[in-house]
Amino acid sequence: MRKILCLFLFICVFFVGCQSQGSTENWGSFTAEKTYSYDQKYYAIQNTKETDGISFINVVIYNNKDEPVYSFAPARSSDFWGICWEKDTYNIWIQSADIGVVCYVCNNEIWSKNDEAARPDYIISKYD
Repeated sequence: MRKILCLFLFICVFFVGCQSQGSTENWGSFTAEKTYSYDQKYYAIQNTKETDGISFINVVIYNNKDEPVYSFAPARSSDFWGICWEKDTYNIWIQSADIGVVCYVCNNEIWSKNDEAARPDYIISKYD
């Protein structure tokens, strides 16, 4: 009876772990879903892109006319934990297990990595 109970508990823990893997509830402010800038001028969609046999996340920024304006590949897909917009700029923050939380600053519809940017207090990482 004890072995059956242990096996049952192991199976329950395993399934709970598998279900939470695909969930974004523990990603803090970040999401893997389509997400809009503060004023709905832009939105971002994430997909994967293969480069030299490695899968990377590709973030594509669209304007409100559904036209792509820029894209960038910030991290390997296996390490990636989503993006979020700042609430008063077009800056995008990404979080990744290998590089942490990083800002991509918008300048004339070009998003460039800025390692010196200070993360606003309202942007919560899954690691906080």
